[in-house]
Amino acid sequence: MMSYIKLFFINIFGYYELWMLWLFLFIALTFIITIIFILNRGEEYKKFNSISLYNVIWKWRYKKSNIIYLWCYCPECGSELICDDEYCRSTIMLTNKTTFLICRQCGEIEKGRVIGGDRNYLLRMVRFEIQKRIKNSTYKNEAKT
Repeated sequence: MMSYIKLFFINIFGYYELWMLWLFLFIALTFIITIIFILNRGEEYKKFNSISLYNVIWKWRYKKSNIIYLWCYCPECGSELICDDEYCRSTIMLTNKTTFLICRQCGEIEKGRVIGGDRNYLLRMVRFEIQKRIKNSTYKNEAKT
């Protein structure tokens, strides 16, 4: 095995010395560690899986880099909230469209509301805010492990 290494250095540099082997090993090890660090750094944002928006708690999971199972929870009791967007269907004006976030566990109390659209609009807005914070790396202040 050592003769192959010597032949490798002799073919490239014209001669072989032991320090060349150590330098080569150091460079190769540094390269491998750097690659591992870069690959793992991209997954750091996945610790960010909850946020407080519109007076409620939003939680989600990731599948690859996509946000899945995004939903809102009561800030007091932690139970899932109900989105009441029935009023959105009866009006045309966006400023009149309101989605109410209601907690059944707390006695049908409104925990939050969003003006401008229905449930799909609300989920798109929250998803957009999450992706914006990931892109700008401002999620690091809010990430929980």
